[in-house]
Amino acid sequence: MMRAIRGAALALVMGFSAPAWAQRANFTWDIPKTVSVVDVPGQVDANGVPVKLLAVRSKEKAQVILQSVVDRFESWGFMVPEAYRQPQLLREPMVTGLDTRNFISYTAILQVNPDGTTTVFLGQANLGEAKAPKPAGLPVFPGGAGVLTAETEGSRTVSYSVTGKTVADVEAFYREALTKAGYKEIQPRVFKSSTEEVALNLGVTKDGPVAVRLVRRAAAPDDGLTPGE
Repeated sequence: MMRAIRGAALALVMGFSAPAWAQRANFTWDIPKTVSVVDVPGQVDANGVPVKLLAVRSKEKAQVILQSVVDRFESWGFMVPEAYRQPQLLREPMVTGLDTRNFISYTAILQVNPDGTTTVFLGQANLGEAKAPKPAGLPVFPGGAGVLTAETEGSRTVSYSVTGKTVADVEAFYREALTKAGYKEIQPRVFKSSTEEVALNLGVTKDGPVAVRLVRRAAAPDDGLTPGE
């Protein structure tokens, strides 16, 4: 979810200029038939862009919510790219609008639940406060594209895609690279040193490339493991 919001925010930076009209500040979401709201505390640093997150569960159908979000973006004077130009980085539908006056992008990602409700993940990326991203200190598969880094309290994440390779190719690369760096594979795709743990998540996106996501966090010293063991 966060990877998609980060990608949409960064994609929308390109090619936009502020319009002549003034826009209202303090945009608020208005999701129809809301059942519950989960406010994610703090913010994510996505490639140096501060992103605030919110999750809303609604009884309304996804298509109705999607149109409602687009209508709200347009009523606030946001720039909303046509559907074929909207970044679609997940299987779930997503839509992004850009407040070109305040240089803030807003993204909604819709997930249909088994009980018929819809969970809407909402992201607000403050592009005007972007800073140089901090390196995550993790290797990237040669030829990896669209590298995104994110930092939250206690963890750093690297996400990107690889074209023309298989999941097995990418997994073998990380198994060798992390082992040489002093990590030991304690579970499938989970690597640990004496101080850190790296989790590797791999999948094939709808367009074919391998989606790669690594999460690096401090590891509890519970087993006496030392680098190179």
